[in-house]
Amino acid sequence: MADFDFSKETDDERLLLIAFDNQRPMSAAQLATVLRALDSDYKSMTGRDLVLGHMELGSVWIWLMDAAIYSGGAIIGTAAVAKAVEELAIFAKKLKEGFKDKKLPDENLLLSAPMVDRSVVAIAKVAVDTNGTFRMKHTRETTATKDTIEIEITPAQASVARKRVKSRPKQGRVYESLPRLIAEPEEIKQIAHTMRELPPITTDIETVIRALVQAHMIHGSTYVLEQVATTLEFEGRHDIATIIRQLIGRDKGLVHVEV
Repeated sequence: MADFDFSKETDDERLLLIAFDNQRPMSAAQLATVLRALDSDYKSMTGRDLVLGHMELGSVWIWLMDAAIYSGGAIIGTAAVAKAVEELAIFAKKLKEGFKDKKLPDENLLLSAPMVDRSVVAIAKVAVDTNGTFRMKHTRETTATKDTIEIEITPAQASVARKRVKSRPKQGRVYESLPRLIAEPEEIKQIAHTMRELPPITTDIETVIRALVQAHMIHGSTYVLEQVATTLEFEGRHDIATIIRQLIGRDKGLVHVEV
């Protein structure tokens, strides 16, 4: 792992950097709570684990990466690694948005809760308990520019974020019975792109697809998945579309058209 840039100013797009400038000692249990929450939210979103790349103590600095990046593409291919980098950037963006104090529209009653709530609550609690400022950074390189996602959250801001997230109605059971009626075109495109870039179906790849689909279903996105399946069929990925339709229970009675 010598080729990774484990510096505090890193622009290595394969790494998600998080840090706590804590004024009080951080216990191993507190750190484990944060890492567990981050891994759980990331796995719900992608079907893969976050891997610990490097850690420094004192003030706590942690460099995380997607499990596919850690494997170096030897198992699932370089295209999947590139997609993992993209999804790491999406996760960083969602995490940043999770700390924002913004009012949600009424249509949120039909939508699932943000995927990163567990991480926001865990990070905020540790920041408050250790009187520490939380920092996060991820840089995504494109052919044209570098897109850096960065946040700095004080203990006071963390306390507000934690209270806001915890005060949300516990809507899990409601979401299970309500269809996802609102789907953004960009969301459909993003999910379809993620799945389209996967290699031909193998047992391991099918496991990844099933994990991705089930994560979206848990968060009330069945309607979105139907549209993703249709998109994939028109793009020639009938193998993936079939798995999606089997999982959402809409495969029977549908005609698959070769294009």
